[in-house]
Amino acid sequence: MITQEGPWLEKGDTLICFGDSLTATHSGYVSILTGLLAPQGVKVINAGRGGSKTPTALTFLQADVIDRKPTAVSIFLGANDAAVGRGEWADEPRVPPEVYGYNLRWIIHICRLSGIKKFSITPPLFRYEGDAYGRFGDVMRDYCLAAREAADDMRARFVPADAAFSEEWARHPGHTGFLLTVEGVHLTDAGNKILASTMIRTWGCDRKRRAKS
Repeated sequence: MITQEGPWLEKGDTLICFGDSLTATHSGYVSILTGLLAPQGVKVINAGRGGSKTPTALTFLQADVIDRKPTAVSIFLGANDAAVGRGEWADEPRVPPEVYGYNLRWIIHICRLSGIKKFSITPPLFRYEGDAYGRFGDVMRDYCLAAREAADDMRARFVPADAAFSEEWARHPGHTGFLLTVEGVHLTDAGNKILASTMIRTWGCDRKRRAKS
């Protein structure tokens, strides 16, 4: 059994946040993580690239992650994998959930070959909102499951952000607009706070939990 107990990050760690535009934004969840983890002696590096999907992420894994010599890697990819090949992006090859899951495994495997030992996977965030939901539909569910399976297989810490966002939606029955995103995809301040707090809790880095240990 894979335990999620105990702190995943420790003083002296360098954490790379590897992802797409949800990661790359300067005022997003990575900036929140930086503020929370710096007092604990953890350095955070933003390695997000807008438009990234797992196939393209593999091509710049060396430069963006491995060459920076982190001790821990947080992987948050999937929004573009789920949307690619559909609707307005139908001219691009589709990334099926199975391929997405195995690409996550390869990202971790390649990083492990370089000596990195700590990995975390965050799945897509439950659903698109507003018009984006109308364009792409409920396509994220299978990608969330694929991310969970990849985390199990690779013994990575899994961040249940899909569940956290689903629970927040359930608190607002009948809401059909933009609850946690600006335009259906990119997160509001509230969305970024939920994501960052879910990561911190799952990693065992929240102050309350550390005080009890």
